Amino acid sequence: MSFKYQEKPLTKLKQNYSSRKKHNGFESFDDFLDWYNTQTKACHYCGVSEHDCQEIVMTGLLTSNRFPQNGVLGRGQSRGVWLEVDRLKPKGKYSRENAVLCCYFCNNDKSDVFDGDDYFQFMQNRHEFLKRILNK
Repeated sequence: MSFKYQEKPLTKLKQNYSSRKKHNGFESFDDFLDWYNTQTKACHYCGVSEHDCQEIVMTGLLTSNRFPQNGVLGRGQSRGVWLEVDRLKPKGKYSRENAVLCCYFCNNDKSDVFDGDDYFQFMQNRHEFLKRILNK
C-alpha cells in the first residue's frame, strides 16, 4: 500500500479541543491551535515522528481495531494516525504548560497512571521502577 503523509485536519483539531472542554486550560480554540502549530510533530516521550506513526498505522505494519482499516479512517478507528494531546500531570488541565504531543503507543501506555516525569523513568526500566515503588 502506498503512503502519503497527511497533516492533522483542522476539523480533527477542533474535535480535540471541544472534547476536552471540561479539562481545558487553553483560553480559546485559537490559543490551542497556536500552541499545536508551534509543537514539533514528534512524540514527547519516545521521539517517534508523526510521519512515521502515520506510516506504521496507515500501511498496516501494526494493526488494532482502533486504527483505520485498510488505510481508511472510520468512526472509532482513527487512533494512531496523528499525535495525540497528553497531559504531563494527568489530574491537571490541558494547557500550554501541561500539554504535550505524544504517539498513540506512549499515550496508551502512560494513560492516567503516570505523570510525565514518572513515565520517562518507567520507560527506562519498567521492572526497576516498579520494584522501587514497592520499596517506598
